Amino acid sequence: MLKRLNMEHYLLKILNDTTEYIECHLCDELTLDAISDNVNVSKFHLLRIWKGATGTGLMEYVRRRRIATSLSDLLSQLNTVDFIADKYGFGSERTFNRVFKEEFNTTPAKWRRNPVALNILDRFNADFMQHAGSGLVFLKSVTVLPAFSITGITYGLDFEDNMLNQTANKLGVEFFYQRRLSVLNPVEKDIYYGYMSVSSNDYSHTFYQPAIQVDASSIIPSGMNVKHIPTHKYGVFTYIGLHRPEEISSKNLKELVDFIHNSWMPTIEFRLTENFWFQYINYARCNKQYCECDLYFPIVCL
Repeated sequence: MLKRLNMEHYLLKILNDTTEYIECHLCDELTLDAISDNVNVSKFHLLRIWKGATGTGLMEYVRRRRIATSLSDLLSQLNTVDFIADKYGFGSERTFNRVFKEEFNTTPAKWRRNPVALNILDRFNADFMQHAGSGLVFLKSVTVLPAFSITGITYGLDFEDNMLNQTANKLGVEFFYQRRLSVLNPVEKDIYYGYMSVSSNDYSHTFYQPAIQVDASSIIPSGMNVKHIPTHKYGVFTYIGLHRPEEISSKNLKELVDFIHNSWMPTIEFRLTENFWFQYINYARCNKQYCECDLYFPIVCL
């Protein structure tokens, strides 16, 4: 328990310290090296954690926060656009105009003359993240995914046995490192899907399919099942943890699933023909000290 709390607090500390340092130095020279040195984390590790938690690149966040903060200066009419550009580290009015237009589809001068509502990137707030197992989780987005297909082997799981023996985790690891390799021409060989479904509202018995995505060009060995998933709208939650993706277990995710069922689902109107959800792990984003897992919970079948 102490180790788990330390991991949670360590992740939160990195995120909060990074946010605070950036917000306090928006008008100063900000480099990746300076930020990582301040929070005492390697820049490569910091980039992974920040991107996983916010969905935004670290230096992209700096740029967009500078643009958002500059709006109050533009409204005040006290300084020239060139002065504001220099104040927020854009170097020249021309550069400021370019990044401002990329963000808001207008120029600073035009917006100053005729201010309209703008959607800005607000300061990141890690307080909206939930603890889940030995990591953190947050609602990433509401997303529409077109229809796709996965292949793997479907297993029946007993809830109590799975929690005690981590059966789904073991099956997933075995599939990814062994059985996955027998599928020829998958869509993405390094992306793992953990598909879970129930035939009723009885969650004591579930079906779990470790899988990868396939299409018409894929060659699937005998014994594997193909699951066709129609177009859905999903609530997408992201889990990040300071451990290998193989250590994502039912115990890690139980608090997340409980939160989704008890707090998120009651606020959503579901229109589904099947009760399921799936894990999405891109191993290219993970290493021995960091993992990132998206969990897709369907809302509507389109």
